[in-house]
Amino acid sequence: MRLIIIANRLPIKLGRSAGKVVFKRSEGGLATGLASLHAGFEIHWIGWPGTHFESELEHEHVTALLSRHSFHPVFLTQEQIDDYYEGYCNNIIWPLCHYFFTYIQYDQKSLAAYREVNRVFFDAAINLIQPGDRVWVQDYQLMLLPGMLREARPDISIGYFHHIPFPSYELFRVLPERAEILRGLLGADLIGFHTHDYMRHFISAAYRTLGLNCELDEIRFGDRLVQVNAFPMGIDFKSYNQAPERQQVQTHSKTLRRQLGVQKLVLSVDRLDYSKGVLHRLKGFAAALERYPELLEKVSLVMLLVPSRATVPEYAELKKKIDQTIGELNGSYATPNWTPVHYYYRSFSPDRLMALYHVADIALVMPLRDGMNLVAKEYVAAKRDKPGVLILSERAGAAIELTDALLVNPNDIEAIGDAIAAAVLMPEDEQLARLRRMQSLLARQNVDKWAADYIAALDIIRERNAALHEARIGETHLRELKQRYAAAHKRLLILDYDGTLTPLCQQPEQAVPGERLLDILRRLSRVPGNTVAVCSGRDRETLDKWLGDLPVLLAAEHGAFYKENGVWHSVHQNFPVWTQDILDVIESTTNQTPGSRVEKKQTALVWHYRNSDAWLADLREKQLINALMPLCARLDLHIMRGNKVVEIKSSNQNKGTEAMRLVNKDRYDFIMAAGDDVTDEDMFSVLPPDAITIRVGDFSQTARYSVGSQEKMLIFLEALMQKQ
Repeated sequence: MRLIIIANRLPIKLGRSAGKVVFKRSEGGLATGLASLHAGFEIHWIGWPGTHFESELEHEHVTALLSRHSFHPVFLTQEQIDDYYEGYCNNIIWPLCHYFFTYIQYDQKSLAAYREVNRVFFDAAINLIQPGDRVWVQDYQLMLLPGMLREARPDISIGYFHHIPFPSYELFRVLPERAEILRGLLGADLIGFHTHDYMRHFISAAYRTLGLNCELDEIRFGDRLVQVNAFPMGIDFKSYNQAPERQQVQTHSKTLRRQLGVQKLVLSVDRLDYSKGVLHRLKGFAAALERYPELLEKVSLVMLLVPSRATVPEYAELKKKIDQTIGELNGSYATPNWTPVHYYYRSFSPDRLMALYHVADIALVMPLRDGMNLVAKEYVAAKRDKPGVLILSERAGAAIELTDALLVNPNDIEAIGDAIAAAVLMPEDEQLARLRRMQSLLARQNVDKWAADYIAALDIIRERNAALHEARIGETHLRELKQRYAAAHKRLLILDYDGTLTPLCQQPEQAVPGERLLDILRRLSRVPGNTVAVCSGRDRETLDKWLGDLPVLLAAEHGAFYKENGVWHSVHQNFPVWTQDILDVIESTTNQTPGSRVEKKQTALVWHYRNSDAWLADLREKQLINALMPLCARLDLHIMRGNKVVEIKSSNQNKGTEAMRLVNKDRYDFIMAAGDDVTDEDMFSVLPPDAITIRVGDFSQTARYSVGSQEKMLIFLEALMQKQ
């Protein structure tokens, strides 16, 4: 099968040497991880080649050269690179997601470039994608792309993976275009993150920004389910673990050890970035030397810093501070036979980096915030059977998995120093035991398994959405249902009101039926053989006021009352008595939840929270139900969760019992029920297997069919009455 990976960069960089185009391997974690996939896919990769090419002739040459490797370049102008990548991606999204709010440099020009470049990637992808392909969009540079692809090709399978942290809602909401970004991401079938924390933040942003319904790890968006889940990215463990056996790596290991001395080596590997906490680890190392003088001349820090964005003022200033701190540290502590900090401001070749991992006694990985951090995993794997200690920031995504590391708050300088001292003094048998446990985990959770797990989840959600699409009433279903309707002699149509026949309103009293709805109900009820019933949770007075003049049957409070031949009847002999403790619990919850209110019916108490903050309402709903459960159990009362409501009512009456009362009144050869809420599931579940059950808006495990909205339900009812 074909897997189309779309990322900002190809896994290689192109440059010029002696007038020729040459390849160079990319150093980034994404390129390193995905380039080592061996999961049995025919992989095509779409991305920017890393170099600006001016002429069409160069474009054609590079495209032909890369196509041999299934790489498909996206060419960007220098202005696009400046405004999209350096502007929106790195001056807005990167600091936002890494919680460096004060570093954000917002402007509309960079946002326009971001939209434009996402469209350029769309144009490149849409010509390559074939039916049956899996499309996997990578990272924050292309957050609008899934939505663009979905709009053009609603049938394709689209995944998105976010490789950096996703910020909390309170920070994400500072983006004026936050809704646009979320809708772009929700074009995917599956949205993946490294940790459940980022997943939780995204779901919170989705329902607080867009008001979307979220059930566990699924978001209902339009006619689809979007699954959100955590997939911690692994490495090519076997490759890293076997690297020390290669002759070239062994040669580098001997050279490095000879150059760096016999003292314990603390390794720091990062690219230049303010999120990596480089200054913090330097200060932590200095704290270790100051607090533990026995470490002097016995331990050195090897700092490998990969150049990045050196012309950007914030990065240039950071580099200056790092250079200054290293100079001061070496100036304070160095001796003729010992250099505290060995500093390399450049990239190492893969073999030399593997050698550095293998000889280092300690790895100091201290990002202030990081999506995953594969350096930590690479170090553990490359140690093989040699002792070593990983000191890891608790703010790195990898900390969730690598619990045998020494986990440290990267803002606690003294704790970093203490961890370095503890690592130096840790017995070798404990070092090896910790490493083996982490290596065992990394061997299982490798990059191939990461990709395979993600693609398997993508296929599952694709199949679920295909099944949901099949349930949607389209032309074929409509034709079949109209034929059944026309051929029937006696028909029973049971219809919910709010959300089914009228839109859900912020204020319930606003859901007054319009003339179009009244006309539809009037016409339906006048068709010979039709019995039309409106079964609602509303009270009798409201239903009578709005629908009492129509020739339809009415059921109020979920069937506790029903109206036939102009007379209301009660199913109950005795109505519930609301004890003071129940009333106190509901009143207290309402007072603590701005926007909520209580509706008191004859047979039910209803707590409405549609107008409340989504997160707070979700919390209060759980608290309310927990508080009510013992009280209602003693009184044989039923607690029912509906669409933005919690209802307390008698346990012996629901829409299911009312539906069966109606069914048993006659011998119908056409039964249809439609509703939009969980309360309507009771109705769907008790009807005969051949009944036509329709869920409006949301998805259902019980209803056989669905329509996307209340408006589409009215269109369906109108179409049902039209002659073939």
